[in-house]
Amino acid sequence: MSEPTRAAWDLMTKAVELCIHHVDSGGPPFVGQLLHSDGQVSAPGVNLVLETGDPTAHAEITAIRQAVREHGPAGVRGAVLLATGEPCGMCYRFAAAHGIAEVHYAVGRDTAAAWGFDYRSGYPSGGTEPLSLERDARQLPVRRALVPFTRYRALHHPASI
Repeated sequence: MSEPTRAAWDLMTKAVELCIHHVDSGGPPFVGQLLHSDGQVSAPGVNLVLETGDPTAHAEITAIRQAVREHGPAGVRGAVLLATGEPCGMCYRFAAAHGIAEVHYAVGRDTAAAWGFDYRSGYPSGGTEPLSLERDARQLPVRRALVPFTRYRALHHPASI
């Protein structure tokens, strides 16, 4: 796995800013976006579970679905998935099934859990080997990475601050 590019760092910073806007609009603090091997950037995906009632409409899956619509299934293979929160087990599996080469995230699963989003039970357990995509995922701790989570808690659970 290669070192994250400047484009990946810049795109993650933009994804966090979009995520803050999404939280301010009532959504949860998750945004996903694909950076393709040729440098193209797909439209971002946001978590739409509450708005749509679709339990699979996580930000990462929404971003991959959008990229498949834009570029076709072959067009997403080899891309880097950027996520403001580390993907859950379902999202890692979805990304692997679509040929995503690398995953970078701004906030890890344990930090997300500390801010009220504990999805750690969805990861393989009981001795099951994690996907290489998950094992090799990298954190890109960009400035303001926690702001979507702190803002979400302030807006939705102010007594817990």
